[in-house]
Amino acid sequence: MRAFAYERITDPAQAAARAAEVPGAKFIAGGTNLLDLMKHEIETPTHLIDVTKTGLNDITATDGGGLKIGALVSNSTLSADSRVRKIMQY
Repeated sequence: MRAFAYERITDPAQAAARAAEVPGAKFIAGGTNLLDLMKHEIETPTHLIDVTKTGLNDITATDGGGLKIGALVSNSTLSADSRVRKIMQY
């Protein structure tokens, strides 16, 4: 595996801006697929931007009675959420 820089960012807009600033940057969101590809040098990013703390893994209620499901919410988290389970009973 080649050397790389790592940073954790907590704001989605800041993460996008940082990726635009840093040539060779890739996002990492908790999964290991990218790291596996890096070990085999299939992917060789020079910079990793960790977006696991950006709030994109949250499930929040909306004013209209619905749910906003973040892009990083795992299937297991989604299926275990009591609000989702209640909606899916219909």
